[in-house]
Amino acid sequence: MKIRKILSICMILLAVAGSSFAQDRRTVETKVADLLAQLPASDLKYTDKLMGDMLALGDTGIRQICSMIIPAGTGDDTRARFALESFSRFLSQKGKENEKPMWEKICIDYAVTQKDNGVKDFFIKQLQIIGGNATVEALKSFLNDRDLCNPALAAIIKSGSQEVESVLAESLKNKDLPCPATVMNALAGMNSRVAVNEYISWASSIDVNTRSSALNALARSGSPLALPVLSKAARDVFYRWEVTGATAALLNYAENAGKNGDFKTMDRICKLVISKCKDRLTVQNKSAALLIYTKYHGIDAMNELTKAAAYPDKTYRNAALNASMLIPDREVVTRWIEYFPKAVPDAKPEIISMLGNRKDESAIPLIRTSLTNPDQKVRTAAAAALAKMEGARSAGDLISYLKNSPDPADQESALSALMSVSGSKEVELLKPVLKDGSDAARKSIIELLAWSKNSQYFSDVMPFTASADRNVRNAAYGALANLAGSGDQDALIKLLASTDDTNYVKNVQDALAAAASKSSDPALRSDVILKALQGSGAKEKLIPVLASTGGNEALKVVLKEFENGSPAMRDICFRTLTSWEDYTCSSALYEICASGNKTFEAPAFEGYVKQIRNAPIPDEQKLLLFRKIMPFALDAGRKNQIISEIGRLKTYQALFFIAEYLDDPATSSATASAAMRIALPSSGSRTGMYGTLVREILSKAAAKLTGPESDYNREMINKYLDAMPADEGFKPMFNGKDLTGWQGLVENPVARSKMRKIDLERKQAEANVLVPANWSVKDGCIVFNGKGNNLCSVAEYGDFEMLVDWKITKDGDSGIYLRGTPQVQIWDTSRTDVGAQVGSGGLYNNQVNPSKPLKVADNPVGDWNTFRIMMTGEKVSVWLNGELVVDNVTMENYWDRKIPIFPKGPIELQAHGTDLAFRDIYIREISEKDYNLTPEEKAEGFVSLFNGRNLDNWVGNKQSYVAEDGMIVIKPENGSGGNLYTEKEYADFIFRFEFLLTPAANNGLGIRAPLEGDAAYVGMELQILDNTADVYANLQPYQYHGSVYGVIPAKKGYLKPVGEWNYEEVFVQGTRIKITLNGTVIVDGDIAEARDNGTMDHNQHPGLKNTTGHIGFLGHGSVVKFRNIRIKDLSPQK
Repeated sequence: MKIRKILSICMILLAVAGSSFAQDRRTVETKVADLLAQLPASDLKYTDKLMGDMLALGDTGIRQICSMIIPAGTGDDTRARFALESFSRFLSQKGKENEKPMWEKICIDYAVTQKDNGVKDFFIKQLQIIGGNATVEALKSFLNDRDLCNPALAAIIKSGSQEVESVLAESLKNKDLPCPATVMNALAGMNSRVAVNEYISWASSIDVNTRSSALNALARSGSPLALPVLSKAARDVFYRWEVTGATAALLNYAENAGKNGDFKTMDRICKLVISKCKDRLTVQNKSAALLIYTKYHGIDAMNELTKAAAYPDKTYRNAALNASMLIPDREVVTRWIEYFPKAVPDAKPEIISMLGNRKDESAIPLIRTSLTNPDQKVRTAAAAALAKMEGARSAGDLISYLKNSPDPADQESALSALMSVSGSKEVELLKPVLKDGSDAARKSIIELLAWSKNSQYFSDVMPFTASADRNVRNAAYGALANLAGSGDQDALIKLLASTDDTNYVKNVQDALAAAASKSSDPALRSDVILKALQGSGAKEKLIPVLASTGGNEALKVVLKEFENGSPAMRDICFRTLTSWEDYTCSSALYEICASGNKTFEAPAFEGYVKQIRNAPIPDEQKLLLFRKIMPFALDAGRKNQIISEIGRLKTYQALFFIAEYLDDPATSSATASAAMRIALPSSGSRTGMYGTLVREILSKAAAKLTGPESDYNREMINKYLDAMPADEGFKPMFNGKDLTGWQGLVENPVARSKMRKIDLERKQAEANVLVPANWSVKDGCIVFNGKGNNLCSVAEYGDFEMLVDWKITKDGDSGIYLRGTPQVQIWDTSRTDVGAQVGSGGLYNNQVNPSKPLKVADNPVGDWNTFRIMMTGEKVSVWLNGELVVDNVTMENYWDRKIPIFPKGPIELQAHGTDLAFRDIYIREISEKDYNLTPEEKAEGFVSLFNGRNLDNWVGNKQSYVAEDGMIVIKPENGSGGNLYTEKEYADFIFRFEFLLTPAANNGLGIRAPLEGDAAYVGMELQILDNTADVYANLQPYQYHGSVYGVIPAKKGYLKPVGEWNYEEVFVQGTRIKITLNGTVIVDGDIAEARDNGTMDHNQHPGLKNTTGHIGFLGHGSVVKFRNIRIKDLSPQK
C-alpha cells in the first residue's frame, strides 16, 4: 500500500512538473500571442496582472510586441497598442522605478529607428508617461522635426529632468526651429532666464504667435535685458491692444517686478503706460497699469486714483474706482469722502456708487447729504447707494428725497430705490406724502402703491382720480386695476358712470374686471355688474367689462341687449362678444353668423374662429367646432382659413376631414399644407401619423403644394412617406355613401354561436331586409329613424382603436356595442330620471367594474360628439370629445357574466327608440405586438412585449409571475419569486415599462442576460427597488433604484410614492446605458470603464462583456406589478 501511495505521489509530481515544463517550453511568440488574446481585460486588476506577465517576457518579448506597431492604414495593431499603452501606465505607478528604464530604452530605440512618423509619435507618447533623463537626450534632436517637435517637447518637459531647461534654451538657437512658440511658452512657464538672448532674437520674428510667445517669455523671465525690448515693443504699437500683446507683456513684467519687490521698476513701467495711453484704443492697458500700481501700493496709490477719477474717459474713471475696491484699508473711504468735493462733476455720481458698493457706514453721511446735491446724477446715484447700504432703514430718507425732488429723473430714481427696500411697513410710510407732497411726489407714491398690489390702498388712491394735475390723475386711474378688491366694485361702477375720457374709461373697466375676478366664487364674478346694469344709465360702459368676467347670465344679458338695443348698443355688445374671455360665447357668434346678418355675419365668423383657435380645449373638440362653422365659409378664402386652422390639430379625424378639399382647385393648396402639418411630426418630435389612408392623402397633397417652399415641402413629404411603417392603420368602416360593410343584427353572440351555418345565413338575410326601413345614409351620415334593431358590422374585430362621430336628439339614448357586447353609452344628459347626468362614454352594463364615465364631456344635444375607443383584451378606454372618460376598465360580458368578453366580435350601432346619426367611422386593428402602443411609438418602431392577457413570448418562472388585469404581477407565494425573461434576445434597444412597488419591494430588470446564473453578474441588473424603506437605509450608491447593480450608481429621489405607478425608459446601445425615471434621467453612463478597469463593488461581472441577451424581471420575493411593456430594437436588422 505504501509503495502504491509513493508511486501515486510521484506520478502526481511528475504530472505537475511535466505541466510546468510544458508551459516553460512555450515560445516567446506563443506567450505574446496568449497575452494579447486576453486584452483588453475585464478589469484593471487583471490588466495589471497581464502587465506583470508582459514584464516577465523580457526585452525580447516586449520588443516583439513593439514591432507589431505599424503605420496607420496598413493593418490592425489595436491589441498591441493597447498592451503597450497599458504597460506604460503600469510602469508609471509608484514602486516600478527600477523597471521603468528598461521600457524607456526600448521606446527610445523605436522612436529613433522607425521610419514612419506616426509610429515614432506612438513611442514618443509612451515616453511622455515614463520618460526620464535618457528621453531628454534622445529626443532633443526631434525638436527640429516639424511633425514631431510638439510630441517630443511634451515628452522632454514631462521627463522632469534637470536638463530640460538647458535643452529647450539650446534649441532656440536654431533659427529654423519649427515650434519656437511652444518651446518659449514652456520656458516661460518655468520663468526661465537661460534663453533671454534667444527670446530677444525671436521677438523680431515675422510670425505673430512666435513674437507673442517671445514677448511673454521675456516678461516672465524678469531679466533686466528684457525691459528695453518690451518697452520698445509696447512703444512701437503705441501702447494699444494688438495680437502680440506687447503692452500686456510689458505690464506683466511690471507685475513680476512688483512680486519680487522691485517697486521702482514697477512704478516706472506703470506710470509710463498710464501717461502714454491717452485714447480709447489704449484705455484698457492704462486701466491695467493702474490696477497693478494700486495692488502694490494700496492706500499710497490714492494720488494716482484721484488723478484717474478726473480723467475724461468714464472707462478709466471706473477702473480707478474698481481698483480702490481692492484696498481693504478703511482709510480709503475717508480719502474718497475728502476728495469728493474736489471731484469733477462726472466722477461724483460714480464715487457715490462705489461707496455704496463698499457698504462702509462711514460713507452714509456723505451719501445721505448727496440726496440734495445740485447735480441730479449725484442725487440718483445716492438714492441707489443708500438703498443698497441701509435697506429698509433708508425708506425715510428716500421718501424725503422723493417728496422734495420734483425732477422726473429723481422721481424715477426714488421710486426704484423704494421698490428695492420696501415691505408693507415701509409702504405705509408713503401715505402721508399723498396729503402734503408735491404733485410729482404724489404721482410717484401712487405708482409705488400700485406696485404693492395691496387693495387696502385703493381708498387712498381713489380720490386722486379727481386731481387737477393730469399726471397725478393718470397715475391714479392707472393704479386702480392693481389695487381694486372685490368690495370696491360699487365705487368703480359709480366712477365709471361719471367718467367720459376714453382712456380713463378703459382704466376703470380694467379695474372693475380685476375687482370682479377676486370674488370668492368665480360663478358670481359678474353679479355686481349685472345688478348695476338693471338701473344704470352707463350700460355702454359696463357691458364691455362682462367680456372679462364672463358667465352664462352675463352672456344672456349681452345677447339680449344685442337683439333689442340701439345700433350703437348692438356694436358695443358685438365687440363684447368677440372679446369674450372664453369660448363659451362661440355659440352666440355661431348663431349670429348663421342668421345671415349682413352687418355682423362676417366679423362673427372671424370672432368665432379666433375664439375656437385660442380655446383651452382638446383638438378633437376644436375640430368639431370648426366643422360646425364650415357651412358658413361662403367663399374659398373662408374655407382656406378654416382648413388652415384645422391644420394645427394633430388628430387623424382632422386629416381625414380636410382630405375632401384636396380635389377643389380653390382649396387644394391650403389643404395640402394643412395635411402636411397634421400628419408629419411636430417640431421636437420624431413621429407622425401612419397608415394606408394617411399615405394616400399625403401622396395627393404632395402634388397640390404651391408657393416658394413647395419643392422643399414636397421633399419632406416624400422622405416621410419613404420612412413610414408599412401598416394599414385606420381604415374607414363607413364609405359615406351607403351601408356597405354593415348588416342587420341577428340575436346575440351566444345565440349566434349555437346556430347552424345555414340557419345563421337565413336569419342574416332576413335581418338585412329590415335594415333599409330603419337605417339610411344621408349627407354622409348613417341615420337611424328611431325604429328597428341595431346595425352591425360585417367584419369582426379583436383588439382595435375606433374613431366615430355621433349626434343624438332630445331624450336620445344609444350606444356602441364592442365585439357584440353592450355597450359604450350614448344619451341625453338631461335625462336625470335614468341617471344620464353622469355623461356619455361609460360602460353602461358593467356591474362589478366601473360603469360610469370619469367626467361629463358631452356637447349639447343636437351637436356632434366624437368618440375614440381603444379596446385591448378585456380593457376599454374611451375618450369623448378629447377627454378621457373611461380609463382602461374591464368590460364585462353582458351575455354570460361568468366568462370574459369574447375575443372577437362585430361593432354594433345601438337602436334604442330615438333618432340619431353617426359619421366618420374609422377603425385600426391592433395586433399583439401593438398592444397599448401609442401611434407615435408604433411609428417609431416600438412593439409590445406583453399582450395584457397571458405570458406568451415569455420564458422562465410562470408560477410566480402571472398576467392579471392587463399587468404582469409577481406573486412570491406561488413560488420562489424567480425570474421571467423575454423569449427573444436583444442587444441594443429602448425598453419602456411601468411598475408599481409595494413597501420595501425589491426586483430588478435583467438585460443582456443568459437564462441561467445570477443575472446581476452573468448579465446586468438594473435595480427596481423601494429604496425609501428603512430596511434599505444603508445601501451602497450602486444599489439604489435604477443603478446598474455594482457598476453605475443612479440619482436618487425620483421614484413616486409607494403604491403609485412609475414610468421608466431604458436606453442601451453598445456600452452606453441611459435610464429615465418619471421624466428625469437618473443614469447616463458607460459600462466600458467598469468592464475594463473594475466595478464599484469589486466583484467579477463577466456579463459586462455581453453584447446580447434576454431581458427579464428578476424576482427577490416581493410583490411588484408591471404593465405597458414595449421595446424598440436598435440592433441592425439582418
